Amino acid sequence: MMYVWYPTDRNSSDRKDTAPYLPGIDEAGSKISSGDIADMFYPATYDGLQSLPTTLVVDQAPIARGKQKFPLLLFAHGWGNPTFLYTAELEDIVSHGYIVAAIDHPYDTNYTRFPNGEVTGFAQESFNRAVQQPHGIRAYTQERVEVMAQDNRYALTQLLNNAYTRALHAPFYGRIDVGKIAAFGHSIGGLTAARTCQIDSRVKACMDQDSTDYRGSAFAISDLEHTETQPFFLYVVSSADVWSSKALNPSDKELAQEKLSRTEFESIMKEQQQNQTKQLAGITGGSYRLMLFDLPGYIHRSFTDQTLLASKLDHEQSLHNFHVAEIYTLAFFNKYLKKDTKTVLDNAETVDVRAKLETFPPH
Repeated sequence: MMYVWYPTDRNSSDRKDTAPYLPGIDEAGSKISSGDIADMFYPATYDGLQSLPTTLVVDQAPIARGKQKFPLLLFAHGWGNPTFLYTAELEDIVSHGYIVAAIDHPYDTNYTRFPNGEVTGFAQESFNRAVQQPHGIRAYTQERVEVMAQDNRYALTQLLNNAYTRALHAPFYGRIDVGKIAAFGHSIGGLTAARTCQIDSRVKACMDQDSTDYRGSAFAISDLEHTETQPFFLYVVSSADVWSSKALNPSDKELAQEKLSRTEFESIMKEQQQNQTKQLAGITGGSYRLMLFDLPGYIHRSFTDQTLLASKLDHEQSLHNFHVAEIYTLAFFNKYLKKDTKTVLDNAETVDVRAKLETFPPH
């Protein structure tokens, strides 16, 4: 299921009701357990529809006036998260002159609602079976990443067909710049974005928001020698145990349960570091790695709305963390899709001294 977000003029939408924050969540009740709902919003809490925020989104609004063609971004969500849990990020990106095609991948979100009213849930039984098998989660992750990347490719083809077939009456008819397409995603969606770059040459740049595999690689499907040729951006937060000696590392007790010594664990981490750095340095289009785990309160879900909605967290810090990531996200896409040469990726501007950026030049 694909949702297309695009710029509109403020005065053309002022008199219209904004779209609901999570459309269809009330209809999906039978597919989602109370535990699934709690986990979907964590560290925020869900107390019914009245607890959800309002949006700046207007359904079926006319696209911004003029003849400007906008770059297109494909977005893939993390496991369990409907794309609407990324509303703050998607709204912000679109407001800077992008069209975003956000895809709810069936069986990989807690619920997917189709136009005919059908609702599908997360494939929990398949996930549970995979977890119970030796290395099962690795194989299942690879399977789902490939499916989601193929979804992206198919969705892109259909979207461009709509964008350039007048008879289909798409609100964005004629307004997508087909030479300026990129993909990004969070968690397993980040692995999906990387895979999308590998299989679809129409996609000119890709971003992975905090996901690598057991080898330290963002390219979960291929061997370590094969990455992509397009420019690439990798965020590092929850995978910080690969790079940080702080609390994300397992305790001695946890290591003992995994039958690993501290020396063995550190050897694995060193190997992952080497794999990841070698891959990023080998990408011919150039790449970036941004480590955000030193920002207070920055967690894997800081890329979603979940930390912004959480009343028990430091809201100002969560908002700051969100802005730091958005600056770099927009800088990357502005640089490679809009040919902006004055981004934070090109100068010595410091967004936050705790955000550590590494640049691997193109070659």
